[in-house]
Amino acid sequence: MLNTRDSFMNKLWSSSGKKIKTNIGDGIIVEMRTTAGIDISVDVFMVDTDCKEMMSGLKLWEEGATIG
Repeated sequence: MLNTRDSFMNKLWSSSGKKIKTNIGDGIIVEMRTTAGIDISVDVFMVDTDCKEMMSGLKLWEEGATIG
């Protein structure tokens, strides 16, 4: 299955507690919120730096983040 924007955003929306690999390191998805338009705001606890980052779902998809 192709990782289309829509499928990534749907998977992201139901991924609380799951691991995510981003371009800045590995993290755990803590919380998601809708924003204006089609984007999702995602709080990710970064395990490498022991801090929480707020990230854009669209930007995560554009950068090739993987949820798993």
